[in-house]
Amino acid sequence: MKNRKDIAEEYKWDFSSYFESNEKWEECFKEYSNKIGLINSFNGKIKDRKSILKCFKFLEDLDLLAEPLYVYAHCLKDTDVTNQTYQQLLNKIESKITEHSMASSFIIPQLSRLPQKLLVKLSLDKEFKNYTKILKDVIREKEHTLNEECEKIMSSVSSFARDFNANFSNFENGDLKFNNIKNKSGKSLPMSQSLYNVYLRQDDETLRDNAFVELHSAFGKFNNFLSSNYLANVKKDIFYAKNRKFNSALESALFYEEVSSEVYNMLIKMVEDNLILDQKYFALKQKLFKLKSFRISDIYYNKLKSNKKYSYEEGFNVVISALQSLGEDYINALKEMYETRKIDVFPNDNKYNGAYQTGAYSKSPMVLTNFNGNFDDISTLAHELGHAMHTYYSNKNQSMANANYPIFLAEIASTVNETLLNNYMLQNTSKKDEKMFYLNEFISRFHATVFRQTMFASFEDKIHKLIENNEPVSAQVLNETYLNLVKKYFGKKTKVTDCVKYEWSRIPHFYTAYYVYKYATGLISAINIVENLKDNTITVEDYKKFLSSGCTLDPLATLKLVKVDLSSPEPFQKAFNVLKNYIKELTSLTSK
Repeated sequence: MKNRKDIAEEYKWDFSSYFESNEKWEECFKEYSNKIGLINSFNGKIKDRKSILKCFKFLEDLDLLAEPLYVYAHCLKDTDVTNQTYQQLLNKIESKITEHSMASSFIIPQLSRLPQKLLVKLSLDKEFKNYTKILKDVIREKEHTLNEECEKIMSSVSSFARDFNANFSNFENGDLKFNNIKNKSGKSLPMSQSLYNVYLRQDDETLRDNAFVELHSAFGKFNNFLSSNYLANVKKDIFYAKNRKFNSALESALFYEEVSSEVYNMLIKMVEDNLILDQKYFALKQKLFKLKSFRISDIYYNKLKSNKKYSYEEGFNVVISALQSLGEDYINALKEMYETRKIDVFPNDNKYNGAYQTGAYSKSPMVLTNFNGNFDDISTLAHELGHAMHTYYSNKNQSMANANYPIFLAEIASTVNETLLNNYMLQNTSKKDEKMFYLNEFISRFHATVFRQTMFASFEDKIHKLIENNEPVSAQVLNETYLNLVKKYFGKKTKVTDCVKYEWSRIPHFYTAYYVYKYATGLISAINIVENLKDNTITVEDYKKFLSSGCTLDPLATLKLVKVDLSSPEPFQKAFNVLKNYIKELTSLTSK
């Protein structure tokens, strides 16, 4: 792998729009540090229209300083995680942001104590139009906001409540060890979680089985510890919910996302009503790949490959071609990111091994990839550029406080891009093997994102409800609950290995309660948007209104701008109909 200095400049981030040098960063950091000390001048004085407006403007100016400082340091660090200068910059700004957060912790409780009538009046005041989200949240969360003393206690609890997640991370990344496994030739091979993902895609059936059993059995050896740790985390969720006057942990989690439990329950119902589609896909894979039986260790096995290689320029142009339907201004904004080097393209020694989009409100979005030239890399690029364009349109059309779109919506624009790319590739090939590859890419992503994540969502909801109802929950209950869900979701024709009952204990997202369902609703929403654009149910301008809304509307109202109503079964069924057609087409090509 190349050293960073050997990567051509045109493929590396240009940070000049953020800071021209580390020295300029230090100057801004000093200004930011000095201003944090002034926050306390508002303590006890947030009482009337004038003082509140002054406070909001001050905090906005402070955030405008903080965001570029953080993004610059974070991005630089990820270009070389061993660079101590970059790490020190990041440590400095992270520490200062924590100080900033603690210093301003009195603001929301003091706003919450103000009369409801005043808060509503301010939320309708034109001079407060840039801060409507803050005020609406205060009004909405008023009954769940505690007094300052209790908020301090809750804050102090959070300092160790995060330890359950840390315990799991430390165990998984430090203490968990695996035995070597054997392939069909009897050769002994090393085993790790990253190698597991490689082995499950190999042609060697014995290797796939042995990797599956070894991984899950390794977690099973620590079943008591992992069960105790996870159940303590669930009790933490319930503690927070009850003390903030919610009826359940689910109600608490969805309240802060401005989503109703109706959506959560609708997702699980509609997915479970359509499990037959996923199970048909498994049967198709068995036939397509000539497997004697279909076992749970075959889920990620895939003989359909694309050996075509792309240069970065070719890959970017494929993305541009696939997204032409989103309009000239959308395409021009992407080209500007490309031309002004807002995309860090290639892997290098010690670079962060992944992909993401980030950015500050007052600056351009920044995208990191590790482009190696295969279709997955093009799909990843399209995905991250989708995030970037969501950020671009929100920032362009909303104030800083109103631009931050909610996490519930965060995976939709990125997945719209992936879906459009997949459609484009399908439409622009006449080769049977390539068509089969792209069809399978979509179906496989649907399985992983909708069916699998919904199974996870059902599991964590069942466990939270058991504890909320004071039912005894042990390691055995966790294992049996998960195993029963696997059997239900994968169907009777899939051979399920008993050790899969430990799989729940290796899912890190379970330590952030009621998070995973958003992956499923995100893909379902994205498929609906693409279909609605295709059949002219919505226009490109409707989609851009969605991208531009930030957090000015609640998430479900924002989705209704693109004719997606997740409280009804229609969008779910529409997505399943698309999946059904893809499976039908792949089945047809398999028979030829």
